[in-house]
Amino acid sequence: MDIRPIKSKRTTEIILDQIKELIVKGELSQGDKLLTENELSERFQVSRTSVREALAALSLTGILEIRQGGGIYVKANASNAIIEPLTFILLLEKNKLQNILEVRKALEVEAAGLAALRRNEEELATLGDLIEQMENDLPDAQNSEALDLKFHLTLAKASENPLLDRMMNTVQEIMGQTLQVTRALWMSATTEGTSYRLFEDHRNIYEMIRDQDADMARRLTYEHLRKVELELGKYREEEE
Repeated sequence: MDIRPIKSKRTTEIILDQIKELIVKGELSQGDKLLTENELSERFQVSRTSVREALAALSLTGILEIRQGGGIYVKANASNAIIEPLTFILLLEKNKLQNILEVRKALEVEAAGLAALRRNEEELATLGDLIEQMENDLPDAQNSEALDLKFHLTLAKASENPLLDRMMNTVQEIMGQTLQVTRALWMSATTEGTSYRLFEDHRNIYEMIRDQDADMARRLTYEHLRKVELELGKYREEEE
């Protein structure tokens, strides 16, 4: 197997590229078992941490399956090939919150608009239940991150666009990390009542989905994500 030693600061990215290349060339096929972390670390001549990060990224994208105590296996398929490029970019940019927020806007604004037009009664009921849970979670908002993520993933499902739904679910781990960081920053940098304002944003979006007002659903979702972006910018300025 053609694995070359790595001598670069971009080790995780290069490991990703090499494993992807092996799959494209057919040296690794669906169902094949990879070398262990230790063996890959020795072959690549990098730390186990770099190997572990690369393998975790490949697992999140659905390219690899990591079985607890059972090894690492190739799990590539045609549908992943469609989503994979965006996901790899997000994974490699995971510490650049601004970039991920921009991706969130691109995906979630349109998801909200399509959901307003296409949602069924079951999806609307799920969104309504999430809004109720958000309200019951006030003022402490201890479950707000998980509820926020579920809300936006439900919007993607309600868009009735399988590709958009798949893209949102494929990057949900990265989105979850981003929500956790940005919400913590927002809460620490803003005044009392922030949790209520966040709830109101989601409730207003839900009402537009309920009323099937696609334009307003898009507008309110954009404004909601823009607020997160602006608050994050203020926090960064204060830190500098």
